[in-house]
Amino acid sequence: MTNTQPSSNFQNAAAYLSSSSSLARVSNTIKLELYGLFKFVTVSRIPSTSRPSIFDMTGRAKWDAWATVGKKYERPEEAERRYLEIARTLGWTEQEKGPDKREPETPSAEEDIWDKDEVSRGSSGGSGLAVSVSSMAPPPKVIDNSIHGTALSNDITGLKEILEAHPETDLNVLDEFGYAPIHLACDRGNVEIVKLLLQQGADKTIKDPDNFSPLELSKEAGHIEIVNLLVSTP
Repeated sequence: MTNTQPSSNFQNAAAYLSSSSSLARVSNTIKLELYGLFKFVTVSRIPSTSRPSIFDMTGRAKWDAWATVGKKYERPEEAERRYLEIARTLGWTEQEKGPDKREPETPSAEEDIWDKDEVSRGSSGGSGLAVSVSSMAPPPKVIDNSIHGTALSNDITGLKEILEAHPETDLNVLDEFGYAPIHLACDRGNVEIVKLLLQQGADKTIKDPDNFSPLELSKEAGHIEIVNLLVSTP
């Protein structure tokens, strides 16, 4: 937890930003920084949870922003100063008090910044996962029986059936977003899938679009059993 209480200026700036129309012209990069700064000042220096899955793109981007701020600043006061600096560029002043009252169900300031945003996959060009604003509804859920789908859903039986029926299957083939089956399994923590892929000769050094190896993905996500498995596998 943080060691100090946020200043009244910080609280006023956060209230201002939560309802300010100036956020409409703010890039996702700045929104992410604001989110990370807010969490540092009000909760703790770094996240206490594991890094979200690569398919929880909003959660992953926010987690990364918070962790990045925690690496950059030593004390909450430093993060608070940066937060106020950004707030001033968006029209907040020390005289701006923000709303006098907030309804109990009103989201917190950092949630307000994100309530209309969606972090989605990048478009073509090998950019991997990118932050973008979209109002599109998520696609309907479908069952994916491909090698990537079974790795992602932890369908060990399905993966075995694919490999038995098609022993020539390329275990290192990349999907449309640049991920090999082992990337997906490592990120999701699917231990048995990772074991099978390694037994069948999958490349444990292959890089994803963010230049992460399966081992690095497993470490970031906090999947220690998979980390140990990858380290111990020749």
